[in-house]
Amino acid sequence: MNWIERLFAGTKAAPIAPGLYHAMREADGRYARFHLRVERDGSGMLIANAAAAARLSSSGVIIAKGLLDGLNEGEILQKLRRHFYGVDETTMKEDIARVNELIARLQSPHDEYPIFNLKGAGFSLHEAQLIAPLQATIPLGPAEQLTLILERLWEIGVPNVTFLLAPGEDLADLIRGIERAEDLGMIAGVRACAHDLPAGDGLQPLVQAGVDHVTLLYASAAAEIHNRLCGPEDHAKARALFAWLEEHEVCAIAEMPLVESTLEHLDETIADMVGLGVDNVTYVAYASRDVDSWQDDPEILHATALPQIALSAAAAADEAQLRYIWLPPVQRDARLTWQEQISNGPRCTADVAMRVEPNGDVIPPHGPYRAVGNLLTDEWKTIWGHKAFRLYREKVAPSLEESLELVPGMAVWMQEEVGL
Repeated sequence: MNWIERLFAGTKAAPIAPGLYHAMREADGRYARFHLRVERDGSGMLIANAAAAARLSSSGVIIAKGLLDGLNEGEILQKLRRHFYGVDETTMKEDIARVNELIARLQSPHDEYPIFNLKGAGFSLHEAQLIAPLQATIPLGPAEQLTLILERLWEIGVPNVTFLLAPGEDLADLIRGIERAEDLGMIAGVRACAHDLPAGDGLQPLVQAGVDHVTLLYASAAAEIHNRLCGPEDHAKARALFAWLEEHEVCAIAEMPLVESTLEHLDETIADMVGLGVDNVTYVAYASRDVDSWQDDPEILHATALPQIALSAAAAADEAQLRYIWLPPVQRDARLTWQEQISNGPRCTADVAMRVEPNGDVIPPHGPYRAVGNLLTDEWKTIWGHKAFRLYREKVAPSLEESLELVPGMAVWMQEEVGL
């Protein structure tokens, strides 16, 4: 905001110093572990039991911190009055009740994807002065190195990590990574093709290790299309795993690759997901702006079609009441088969995220695929201040998102395609 907006915005500087705060809260004889991450602008994220999280406005942060510290309503009202002007007491009391309700909800998230918004919080990811990405995607690597990476991520304030399970990798390495992330207090998930995971109760060791969410590729309700893109017999295995996750109340996420053939069956696939008990879908578009490659391969989406595709996909999820997230779109690589590229997926499993390679190299969510620093050897301030991250935060402006009628990840990718 400029100085005029700051003058009349009705708030002082952020009252709570940026960083991570820990608290324990008892309910019905059970204790829940909470972590409150506060950003530079006073907004934040509240994480419960390393399994669920909600984004908070600066007022929500003050209330949440007060409630977790055991303050009563009167004491929290005093803190709010010191930092916000022109807000009546009734509204503040309602906000306190809403955050209290949110805390209770976070303690029992069930199968919700573990990042959701506090309604009316007035918080925008791309307006917040984030101290670090909200999520890190990590390919599996040596256990000792993985431990160092996880500890460093927690130190800089990254609350959510997703491990990438590649074909042929040892499940024991994944289990050790999840256990360490959970010990630290992080939300921990895995992204894999169904045929790379054990069937049925073979997933029990992951649950016992503390996995919070499992992302499986699900390209289409049509088995032929799905198997062609994701691997032979993968369709039946994915359906069986989704049923198992639903039965055992593990948060399941379907990653849907968007190409021409999957778009033709979009509504049927969304309906199929709902029937499988899936409440969360992530979309990733595979596209190119090269006309020749587009004409040679009928599956490739053209960059100019992405705005309309984004609207259609969002509408399908909304109609089915599915929670959906856009992943950074992927430029089609003709050197790979479709199965290879879709198995690899996007570099990150979220938009406000980063990828950390097994050696510690940090890859931003968009732009050229090259390291902007090393998490284990470089200062985080230097990495986070790199041009790639700075431009990413600056480019995703709300005005652009509104003009394109796109979600943030799509808007950024379109800018890169035209060279901005």
